[in-house]
Amino acid sequence: MRTFLCRIGLILPAALFALFLLLILVGAISNSLGAGPVFFCTFYCKAGVVLFALAVAASIYTQAKACCGCKEKENVAK
Repeated sequence: MRTFLCRIGLILPAALFALFLLLILVGAISNSLGAGPVFFCTFYCKAGVVLFALAVAASIYTQAKACCGCKEKENVAK
């Protein structure tokens, strides 16, 4: 469990920071291309929430799978 929490504590913030930078980039480009409040209040906001949820779920899922593999390797070594 400790390995899982350590890995999540490192991977999840990095994934969310990368997502944050991606959303800044997309927002800046779409603003410079003339996107209005309708775009930002509808598609951009909903896409950001969905991407945030997917990033959290994917990070937790991959780290849980990796830690299960660690436990199996520890059991074989004993």
